[in-house]
Amino acid sequence: MKIGYYCESPADRAALRIFTEGILGEVPKPIYEAPEARSVPSFSNALDVVIRGVHFNSDAEGLVMVVDCDDTEMHSTSHDADPRGAEDCRFCRIRNIVAHTRNRLRPRNMMPPLKVAIGLTVPAIEAWYLVGKNHQVGEAAWKVGLDAGRQPFSKQQLKQLVYGTGRPSLELATQCAVTEARRIIQNLSAIETAFPIGFGLMAQEIRSWAKRTP
Repeated sequence: MKIGYYCESPADRAALRIFTEGILGEVPKPIYEAPEARSVPSFSNALDVVIRGVHFNSDAEGLVMVVDCDDTEMHSTSHDADPRGAEDCRFCRIRNIVAHTRNRLRPRNMMPPLKVAIGLTVPAIEAWYLVGKNHQVGEAAWKVGLDAGRQPFSKQQLKQLVYGTGRPSLELATQCAVTEARRIIQNLSAIETAFPIGFGLMAQEIRSWAKRTP
């Protein structure tokens, strides 16, 4: 299956390929690669262009994207009651951009519509890399912290735990991302339990692609 990826760094992309492989049970084929975003505003602003690029300039069947939650509202399935979602939910905002863009795309010759899966890391992708190593990190703990008006862990703390430094080089970040992703896909239920929204919904969508693949 041919899949494109869009995220905030090459290290994230390397991990995302492995996570997708574990979810699908096969190694996705390489295709046109969308550029990484360097920040969340860049991610959102370029999203329309990225979707169009993958749609028109590749034969990808799917596009997997992941963005950090930071300190925005956590996504909840209750947001689905409103077609617009929740105003301060990054997942809802990105989903709306995706839907708006896809609705304006003309069909591809001999190709089905581009499938899109969205992952939301809480508060950053390094939290995913700690699954199975640090049981204090997860969406439940993050929600409790936000409800109490405090962050239970920061992005800098997560980086320190994963890389041993708050400012890892790209080489170190990629090496750690690949190593941890390879470990985690041996037991995907653990990460889906710890991150049922941000990772779980993404995995659910990707698995649905495999069911429809001839």
